This record gives sequence, structure tokens and C-alpha cells, in this order.
Amino acid sequence: MSNPCAIAVYTSGSGVPNHVSERPWRGVVSPDSYGNMSGLGHQLMAHVQRVQGDMESVVRQLIDESPRGLRHGIQSPDEPEGDRFTEEDARLRVAPDKTDMRGYVYVFDLEARRLDVFSTLARYGGKRMRSVVFSETGTPDLRALDLLPAETVDEPLLPGEELSAQTLKDWIEGLPMLEADSTVLYWGDTEEGPDGALAITLRVATYEDGSIVQVVESLWDVVPPSARLEPERVRNLLDALVDVVRENPKRLDPFWISEQDTLRRSGARQRKSLAKVLRARWARSSRSEK
Repeated sequence: MSNPCAIAVYTSGSGVPNHVSERPWRGVVSPDSYGNMSGLGHQLMAHVQRVQGDMESVVRQLIDESPRGLRHGIQSPDEPEGDRFTEEDARLRVAPDKTDMRGYVYVFDLEARRLDVFSTLARYGGKRMRSVVFSETGTPDLRALDLLPAETVDEPLLPGEELSAQTLKDWIEGLPMLEADSTVLYWGDTEEGPDGALAITLRVATYEDGSIVQVVESLWDVVPPSARLEPERVRNLLDALVDVVRENPKRLDPFWISEQDTLRRSGARQRKSLAKVLRARWARSSRSEK
């Protein structure tokens, strides 16, 4: 679901406000973005980390250089910038006393190196939902803005030899087959990204009368660089995924699987706790209601 939102920066005052109107701020609209904490909130955190904590540059790019607002939120590094509203676009104004048409408001506090998230949805009425503080180099004090209780666990490290793309491929080739009714999941190639993360190509084929009638493909960016130094943890996640998908055929969904960022979002490392995280994410997912 699309939630209109605003990106802002405090103009005066100090401290952590509990309501969106407690401190003065200026901002811009981002009406077509997925404005919840899993959407734009995740993008904003990643953006601060990508620029290594230079929050001033984030404010300059997203607010000062986009005075009319953003059409589709933050562009990824491999996409061109400039998808901003122009003077010809008639947009709603956004201000501390004018947030009724915004679902979420994200406000940067440059001095405190903090990002505050407010929800102006009717059931929250401008309440501050979460705050995250970034180090000088951009490391957040939260793994994500929308952590579920199952994701807050921190288990002991499982250090080992750095995991390679080839070893990961060998592992997934040895996993049990995942199938439901006329649908089968095929594990594809593995690859290393520019940042050192490892990804798996997922292919889900649908059969009819013994012939493939549809193939859906998705890329799962499953192993962040830091997790490569904990190969046992990665293996535990793969085993946990098999367990969880086998429990419910609806979970044999390449898009849901590829959305799972368990090794970044949680501190879980054991198979049982990783499975608990996956079940919690499924319960939160809109796909679980279909």
C-alpha cells in the first residue's frame, strides 16, 4: 500500500519530540513513495549509510535540491537523479501544522545525528514511532526502523572461513526440493555484488499437464558482507527457510523470499530463531492474507 509521506529537517530547537508538531521543521513531499518504515524508512537509513554518515548531503539532495518534492522517493545508486516535482506541479504544502495528507513524516536532526519518524495516520495522530541515531560514519544504532520482536534477538557469533559464491551454490544445490501443488522452486546461480554481498537467483516454475506454463524469477540479496564471515549462520538461514516454506505452500513465493533480509535485520543465528523470524515476517506480510 502506498503511503504519502514527507522528508524534513528541524530548523530550531533540540531534544526528541514525541509529536510531529513539537519542533519547527521544513520539508518536502514524496507522495508516490511507499512511505512506511519498511519502505522509505529503509531507503533513508540505507542512504545515510551509503554516504558514510554525511547527513548534510542527504538533506541537501532530498530537500534543498528538491524544493517541490520527490516524485518517487530516493533513487538507487544505479539510477539517474532528477525525478523531482517541478514548479509546474501543483503539490500540497507540508509543514508541522499541515501534515493531514501525509502518512509518515521523516525528520532529520543534523546536530544530534538522528532521524525521527512520525506517523500522521488517524490511529497515531502525529505520534513519534521510532528514532535512529547514526554514528559519524553512518552506522545506525538500529538494524531497521520496523523491527519485529523476533528480530531483536542477538545470539553469539558463529565465526568461520569467509563464504564464497561457489560454496553458497554448492549448498543450495544440496537443499531439499521445495514444491507445492503444481509449483516448484529451483535454486539458480549465485553471484557476488559490488559491495561484497552474495545473492541467489530464485526461479519458481508452474506446471500444467507436465509442462512448464510459467517461470517467475527473482534475485535474493541474502548474504551481506559481514555475514560471509559466519558461514554456519548462512547455512542455518537456508535450512530455516526450507522448514518455514514447507509449513505453508503459500510461502513458496519468490518475491516474498527475496524480500527477506534476515541476516541484516536480526541478530538471530540459530536455525530455530531464524525460522521464528521468518514466520514473524510472513505474518506481517500482506501476502499471508491472500
